[in-house]
Amino acid sequence: MCHINIMSIIKCPVCRGQVSTMAGTCPHCGTNIAGQLQQCTKCGSFCLATQDRCPECGNPIEATRSTSPAPTAEPEKGKKIPARKKGRRKLVRLIVLAVLLPLARAGAYYYNMYRTEKLEQADYERLEGVTNPEFYQQFLIDYPKSKHYDEINERMRVLQTEVEDWKKLLKGVTRSGIANFMQKHPNTLRQRTCEDMLDSIDWQEALAIGNEEAITDYLHRHPSGRYVDEASERKNTLLLSKVTPEEKAMLRGTLESFFSRAIGEQDIEAAKAAIPDTMINFCGKPNADAEAIVEYAKEKMDKDVIGLHYAIGQKMDVRKETLPDGNTGFSVEVTLQETISRSDTSLPSSNHYRVNALINQEQKILKLIIF
Repeated sequence: MCHINIMSIIKCPVCRGQVSTMAGTCPHCGTNIAGQLQQCTKCGSFCLATQDRCPECGNPIEATRSTSPAPTAEPEKGKKIPARKKGRRKLVRLIVLAVLLPLARAGAYYYNMYRTEKLEQADYERLEGVTNPEFYQQFLIDYPKSKHYDEINERMRVLQTEVEDWKKLLKGVTRSGIANFMQKHPNTLRQRTCEDMLDSIDWQEALAIGNEEAITDYLHRHPSGRYVDEASERKNTLLLSKVTPEEKAMLRGTLESFFSRAIGEQDIEAAKAAIPDTMINFCGKPNADAEAIVEYAKEKMDKDVIGLHYAIGQKMDVRKETLPDGNTGFSVEVTLQETISRSDTSLPSSNHYRVNALINQEQKILKLIIF
């Protein structure tokens, strides 16, 4: 059998396409070539080592050695490296270490320094808005060589004094105490807290007084206060409920007419004109009509009574009020002097009462209590 150690172009034993004897696989069918060929002793054609007959002439083929090129010889193991080469390698390693080690140390130093500066700056920025001096103290401990050391130390000292004054203020919060604290610490980080405390104090005082002037004063002091919306709504309510001098005059005239005519003269037409069909309550009598009013007046007319005369007091307390029908009316409180003309002058001739009345916009008396 022939052995070929140089590259030859043969036919693939499987697909019969052209392939090199040195090829790993056939480029046409993928059959493994290298190390897998043997040569027919009859016709000289190449076939696979696994084939038992030549694909060209059909001659039986005995198992043979591969025709693949012999493997390249490996370098001998254990061969000594010359001493000169060893020395050169050692020298190179020493030079590399001499150069890289200082660079590595310098890099680590500057990295740590950079990292420390970043941490310090971050902690410094976190102190913005902090009112507890203990945090400033910790910063000084952590960064004794900080460029911010003097600034932080001064802020800590100011805050320590402020904390003591703040504790004293909280023992008894007053308007004057807050004002004194803010004057002593004009740059305090508690400025907003002090303003909120003053806001609450002024609002509670305005509510306690309850009139339009007090609410207006609060809004003037705290245009952006916490209770502005509530104060504005209350002020509008007070304005809507405010009674004008003209309305007071109308109410006085209604009551004077009622007492002088419906009661003093027992005039049933005057009584009908002064009320709706019935009063909600008249001197404890519910659903009282004009007849009930006149009957009440007649009971005052004893045998010796010549006449009844009434005078409404000068001071009238009037406020607007929502009536049972949902409309706005007036609640009136006023004093009433009753003078009785008698034939027997030795008997009492005057009485003083208080009157509570509810009157609608049409000047009709809905309720009247005399006590």
